[in-house]
Amino acid sequence: MMKPRTLIISFWLLTLVLWPSLLTAVEVSEYGNPFAWVTVGQVGVKAEVVRSPGKVYLGLGHRQELPEGRGMLFIMPRMEVQNFCMRGMQFPLDIIWITQGKVVGIEKNVSPQFPGNLCSPQPVNFVLEVPGGFSDRHGIKAGDAVSW
Repeated sequence: MMKPRTLIISFWLLTLVLWPSLLTAVEVSEYGNPFAWVTVGQVGVKAEVVRSPGKVYLGLGHRQELPEGRGMLFIMPRMEVQNFCMRGMQFPLDIIWITQGKVVGIEKNVSPQFPGNLCSPQPVNFVLEVPGGFSDRHGIKAGDAVSW
């Protein structure tokens, strides 16, 4: 049996070790992606953040819906013209192209049946997908500031 002093010291050491992880706990989606609050213009979006090649490839494909106020933020490996498609999509999207903290273009209300590729208007390293029509409903436009 442990002595009371040893037990107390062990408790405090364990607390010190675990405390930082409790302070930095990150909320994750049902798909295992961390969330970030993204502000576009004056509007907040609770976005799943993806950066691995597999997660970027899958994106929002094969999901049944994307609730209003939610999105997916893609952190791309390089600043370059990005190509996206609607593979496996079940609902329309707005695709917001972002670089250097601002919106540089928007593909609005893209149909899930869109057959081709959608290219950013210039090199970007971030892409935010939100429900179709979101940009028009909230007055989001090219030049708006973006932060998270």
